[in-house]
Amino acid sequence: MYNHTTRRRVFLEIRRTLTVAVPLIGAQLLSVSNGLVDALVAGQLGRAELAAGGIAAGIWFFASLSCIGLMGGLSPTLSRLIGQRRRNIVGAVFRQGLWLAVITGGIATATALAVAALLPRMSLEAELVPLIRQYLLTAAWSLPAFAIVMACRNACEATALTRPVLIVQVLGLGINILADLAFGLGWFGFPQFGLMGIGIATSVVMITMAAALLFYLSGKRFARYNLLSAFEGPRWADIRPMLVLSIPIYLTLLFEAGLFVSVSLQMGMIGTIEAGAHYIAIGVTSFCFMLPLGLSFALTARMGRVYGRQSLAAAKLRIVSGLLITVMLAVFTIFTLIVFRYPLISLYTDDPELIAVAAQLLLLAALFQLSDGAQVALLGLLRGLQDVRVPMLINAFSYWAVAFPLGYFSAHRWGYGATGLWWGLIAGLSVSALLLALRLVSRINLYNRQGGFAAVP
Repeated sequence: MYNHTTRRRVFLEIRRTLTVAVPLIGAQLLSVSNGLVDALVAGQLGRAELAAGGIAAGIWFFASLSCIGLMGGLSPTLSRLIGQRRRNIVGAVFRQGLWLAVITGGIATATALAVAALLPRMSLEAELVPLIRQYLLTAAWSLPAFAIVMACRNACEATALTRPVLIVQVLGLGINILADLAFGLGWFGFPQFGLMGIGIATSVVMITMAAALLFYLSGKRFARYNLLSAFEGPRWADIRPMLVLSIPIYLTLLFEAGLFVSVSLQMGMIGTIEAGAHYIAIGVTSFCFMLPLGLSFALTARMGRVYGRQSLAAAKLRIVSGLLITVMLAVFTIFTLIVFRYPLISLYTDDPELIAVAAQLLLLAALFQLSDGAQVALLGLLRGLQDVRVPMLINAFSYWAVAFPLGYFSAHRWGYGATGLWWGLIAGLSVSALLLALRLVSRINLYNRQGGFAAVP
């Protein structure tokens, strides 16, 4: 009877989690598709535009990490308040989150524009500099709107009303396709602006998505939380607790992004074929990663409510169900990468040398699907428990004390080349997943000793 009841509870929790997670997973996949559309349009403009567009998009992405990371503390904060049944102050805290988004987006815009100004001093091909600047000078203004989008997404996650996120992302992808064709390639009677047009499209898309999400949050489904029912100025007393959670989340993202950038640069040192194969393999695995990443956002919100209620039984239920979903997603992506690796690679190239190396890398990618999914799911669970500082240190250690040196020596000293760098990634992600699991176990044991979850940011 007990086992049957337990299985039923786990099944119901899986269903509740997927109700929140599936729209977020879909939104993540569509978000990656926006970058693919930009790349395809840039490729139609020419080889130099494609190369410049890739560099410019990378700069925009690094500037946007501050918007993603510094908004990351909003979901667990709001989830905790909802779990504590303090809905009366959820709206006030969210509005302070919007102020933080505006400030963060402004800083990100200034960063992107500063990089654009410094481009002539960098060791770049002369023809690329003006093209990169064209994109950045127009796309940089999308970052405040992007930060507002992330704040609204966090509110949707915390309230478990995530369908608007998917709907708005579908809207954004449709607008991006039309705007890229219009402003980038000069379709529909518009003048052709090239990369500047793609940058304009990015800003149009983000502003539209921000406005659409704010419209949704002011509707009836969110009325009980009073998210946009008043206007207040910024209050440091409300913003500071969010930053205590958000800054470690931001640094965690930087550690991970920095590792993958370093691997890409090292691939360029090894050879052109290896660099191209790595680009293809990372592109394919990025789509796979969107599945556990979307799940992670849902787990943060689900666990945040448990933290507010201080329920150990509910926490264990969310952990078990979340990790079961993670395993199911990993089995799916492993199967996809092994069975369909050649058809997937053929979408990028028909070069036999590139195909051979990329296929080898995708087999290695299949090996880290479980550890990569587990580490991001565990991060989501721990963030829901307001635990961010130790996980940040765990990822810093796993990526830069394990993955980077092992990959570097395997590739450059021990002669394994591109596969050596990927073995470093496998090792780092595996160590991260193991240490994060031990950290989660320690939080559960601490609850047993203290009779409640304590905040340990």
